[in-house]
Amino acid sequence: MRNTQNPSFNLNKRFAPARWIALPLAAALLAGSPLLLPASTQTAHAASSVYSGESLPEAVQAAIIPKTLAMKINGQVQAVPGAISIDGETTYVALRFLSDKLGLQVSWNPQNHTAAVSGRNVTIEMKAADPRPYTINGQKLYGTAPVVQNGTTYIPLRFFLETFGYNVDYGKNEQITVSALPVNPLTITTKTIDETNSKQEFLIQYPQIAGFADKDVQNKINSFLQSEVNKMADAARKDLKQAEPGVPNAKNSFTADYIIKSNMNGKLSLYLESYLYTGGAHGMPARSAYTFDLSTGKPQTLQEAAYGNPNYKDIINKVVKQKFAEMDSLLSPFESIADDQPFFLQNNAIVVYFDPYQYTPYAAGFPEFPIPLSLFK
Repeated sequence: MRNTQNPSFNLNKRFAPARWIALPLAAALLAGSPLLLPASTQTAHAASSVYSGESLPEAVQAAIIPKTLAMKINGQVQAVPGAISIDGETTYVALRFLSDKLGLQVSWNPQNHTAAVSGRNVTIEMKAADPRPYTINGQKLYGTAPVVQNGTTYIPLRFFLETFGYNVDYGKNEQITVSALPVNPLTITTKTIDETNSKQEFLIQYPQIAGFADKDVQNKINSFLQSEVNKMADAARKDLKQAEPGVPNAKNSFTADYIIKSNMNGKLSLYLESYLYTGGAHGMPARSAYTFDLSTGKPQTLQEAAYGNPNYKDIINKVVKQKFAEMDSLLSPFESIADDQPFFLQNNAIVVYFDPYQYTPYAAGFPEFPIPLSLFK
């Protein structure tokens, strides 16, 4: 069984606009995947035995295959109620698992038809009727929507657990090991620039950190990100101003979201991903990644992230060449990463990536290549 469910969210190809090519994470939503959530306003602890659901007006039942998952949590293997999508691409876990096994808080708001899961400085809200069914710390995002079968709500396993700072490892005999990562003592908040009107869509969502003990570092990071977003917004305004007017059902647009890839061990790694559409079959995505040292607030270079190893490029090139050799339809041969090669941190690895059309066709998105940090020591 192949398991690609991530935000991240496989966020590898997460750059199509809401009106056009569906994001891989939004595929289930656009296909009509429902959101069915517990009726109780109490936490899931109070309803863990049956965990009955209340149907949302917009929701319909979706086809998944129930499956008991073998999960190793805190060193103990446990049987956890889960499910697999019909195509075998996505593993789901019952919503009650988050509270019963991990101690996260799950609540239901019947007034606005939303559920919320919170813990470890993260809050995820879910709403079926919204084109962006998830709100994570204030940021509205697309994603593979929760589904319901026989009164049980199932959520994408990897997406939720990684968002809450857990590592998910698929081992032999389909055993899934879940371990809590040492997340940094800070909270991610969301700010927006929304200039959407009848002629264009313009929405930027970007992160700011809060609650960090070192306020100078916090302010330095926030100011840096604010500056980067301002430059992005100015360039996008210029592009949209120069573009031909869009038609009513395909107006020009610029959207940008952020993804937190790693928030542990004194480092914060994330990227901003944007999508500009000014006509044609599709628009163009762009991604800017940043890794901050929380002791200084400064962005790290790739070599700094690789522990200063003088051979960091050779180590990365060897992995990338091997992976590219396994791919079909390369547009040009790969020789070496750039000195300023974009990267982020995730799961104790440096992940380098490349832009669409740089080496692969547009449909391949941003090819990503993880290199374990242990290789640089």
